[in-house]
Amino acid sequence: MAGVREATDSFLTDYPESEEALQSILELDREGAWTFDEIPLDSGRFGELVSRGIAEQVPEGYRLADQQAVKAALTGEPQVVADSSDSRRPQIALPTSATVDSRVVGAILGSLFVVVVLRLLAYPQVFRNGDVVLLGNDPYYYRYWVEHLLTQSSGINELQVLSSLPDLVSRGEPLLVATLWILATLLGGDAGAAGLVLAWYPVLSALVVGLVIYLLGSHLFADRRVGLAAVIMLALIPAHAFRTSLGYADHHAFDYVWLALTMAALVVLSDLETLRDWRPWVAASGLGIAIAGQTLAWEAGPLLLLPVGIYLVGQSLSALRTESSPLRSGGPLLIGLGVGALLTHVAHQVFTWHTPVVAYAPFLLLLGCLAVLVATELASRTGLAPKYLAGIEFIGLVAGAVILPRVLPAVATGLDRGVDFLLQTEGIAETTSILSGQLGSIFGPALLFGWTLFLALPYLCWLSLRAYRQHTPTVLIPVIYGWFFLLLAIVQLRFAGELAIPIALFAGLGFVHLTSWLDISDEVAYLSSDADSSSPPATNPQAQSSTHSFVPTMPDRQTAFALFGAFLLVGSMSFIMVPIKTNQLTIPDDQYQAATWMDEYADQQGWEYPDNYVFSPWGRNRVYNYFVNGESRSYSYAQSNYGAFITATDGDAWYTRLRDRVGFIVTQDPLQEDTTFAAQSLQTRLHTQYGSGSAAAPGLAHYRAVYVSPDGSVKVFTLVPGARLVGTAPPNSDVSISTTQSVNGHQFTYSRTVEATAGGRYAVTVPYAGTYTVNGNRVDVSTTAIRQNETVSVS
Repeated sequence: MAGVREATDSFLTDYPESEEALQSILELDREGAWTFDEIPLDSGRFGELVSRGIAEQVPEGYRLADQQAVKAALTGEPQVVADSSDSRRPQIALPTSATVDSRVVGAILGSLFVVVVLRLLAYPQVFRNGDVVLLGNDPYYYRYWVEHLLTQSSGINELQVLSSLPDLVSRGEPLLVATLWILATLLGGDAGAAGLVLAWYPVLSALVVGLVIYLLGSHLFADRRVGLAAVIMLALIPAHAFRTSLGYADHHAFDYVWLALTMAALVVLSDLETLRDWRPWVAASGLGIAIAGQTLAWEAGPLLLLPVGIYLVGQSLSALRTESSPLRSGGPLLIGLGVGALLTHVAHQVFTWHTPVVAYAPFLLLLGCLAVLVATELASRTGLAPKYLAGIEFIGLVAGAVILPRVLPAVATGLDRGVDFLLQTEGIAETTSILSGQLGSIFGPALLFGWTLFLALPYLCWLSLRAYRQHTPTVLIPVIYGWFFLLLAIVQLRFAGELAIPIALFAGLGFVHLTSWLDISDEVAYLSSDADSSSPPATNPQAQSSTHSFVPTMPDRQTAFALFGAFLLVGSMSFIMVPIKTNQLTIPDDQYQAATWMDEYADQQGWEYPDNYVFSPWGRNRVYNYFVNGESRSYSYAQSNYGAFITATDGDAWYTRLRDRVGFIVTQDPLQEDTTFAAQSLQTRLHTQYGSGSAAAPGLAHYRAVYVSPDGSVKVFTLVPGARLVGTAPPNSDVSISTTQSVNGHQFTYSRTVEATAGGRYAVTVPYAGTYTVNGNRVDVSTTAIRQNETVSVS
């Protein structure tokens, strides 16, 4: 086994003092299997033997994987391998890649398949009649800008278009828009390609995050079963499932990728035993790329970087307590931060992406981390206790928060915006807390996480205690990310998706532990009472052997049913909530049909933007306007005015206000069944009465219903000057005007009642063309009269 020889050479290079111990193990191995207690190595070095494949677990204990390879490494002799052409001629074996077990690959693909299936529930609602109907409202913002870039460029070689983005994009999510533009360009460079890219990218994000979760779970807890279970738990978390659902092309799915990669890079760096090979520098470079991506992906990206700084503080205090070198463990992390700071600086200078406060956040984080490491190194050399160092670091943090905004006023502005971002709800659902709402603090989170959150929390607490008591930097990373995003999710549930990533890891550990407690599976070595609790999972020998020895096997029928039962138990709430949460984001068929109808009608009328602007509830405003006029970059006008419009009572005043700004007005059934509107409100008078008069309010003169959905939940009105009916009647008498109208098969009566003047004359403006009955007399009103405000005499 050439791989064992190379692994042994590497082991002896990293730990030359272990050569004598390895010689003793070789002699012991010649007699048969042996146990950890029989060898002259500590748990850390033995964990290295197992993790590198030099030793492997057997039923009786442990054996060397290849005695000849180990002996050759100890003596410096070339390893002799058999050759079919000349068995007498010694050869130096070439390195070979480890064989990948197909059952392991199958298990990984199976778990990722579950992730994908639960992200494709909206497939029929996304792909309709040749259209790509994205979920939600905000994805149409990104769709607008991707299509805009496609029209401004002829290929990805024209990167200069990325430097001409408006402030709204360049200071928002420039990297996301740029990435989607590049992908759409590669797939054809038209609006159809843009729609496909935006529809599928969240699913791709879920796959990438799922794969990273598997690697993290398998490595952190030294058990492939935990990695596989963590992927399944991620698949079941509704907060992550709907955020990465097919068609939900918001920025969150993009953020999750960078967040997961940042965690993975930190874990790799924290677990390195030596800095003398290429691995630390590759991992540091990867961390830098992830940090730059996280920063450039979203204007609030720097907030997602705070766990990196918190981790370094915790890791340095732990290193000081165990008398380890903080600079050795933190040096590569500083390099990663430096790479991230450099990349964001380049993007800021070349493309003018983000404000300086956001663009240089990694640099400020680098300075802070450097100060922490220097302080820790000084404390290590002077013998300062960790608790005093923690106090000094806290004072330094407070001082920095006070001094930095005074030195750099832009930082103060950025901090104020950050506080407002977290604390101001803006009337948007995602800015509320996961603990808010009528369902309370227990059942409310279950709607977003299923039972996975409650399965994960005990293990988050236990591992937090373990990280406090022991020097376990690898486990400290998901612990910090877990608590950090739990706090943010309590402030705003928009961070529930980010929280899902560390929660999936702890829930995966909890699920495997649960199955072992139920005697369905073997015990998790990392949680075993007889495992060496003094060593972290990456170096625990029993845990390491679990990682390398576990291969998925087909369970017997009883075990399979038991595992499936445990899966149903944990996922029961998720099986209900994932479809519900996803369905809440889909565009109902009535709204989609209304949008396509308005598009056709506007084409028939020859309307161009802004004449065909759709005035609608702001939560669907981008959807309607994308399909009708393509202008889905903003819903601000609808957000600022639509609520006041539907609750107003003066229809004429709003007609004057909207007639030069709006082409269509959309009304719809209230989203909440308990929502009621006054009888005098425009919502009731339009959506219920089609503008007709009633005992509670007079009729409306300028609002014409032109479309009604099959179930009547969505109605579309256009603004018209109306035709003016004039005639004579007895002085001061009431004059009744009515007409029967039919819109898309829905019949209704539009009626008005006016009072004649003392001179016996009356006048009334009506919005519908057709035959009217006026005090028993019939009069025809043409469409031209409605559109041109003509006067029609009633004889």
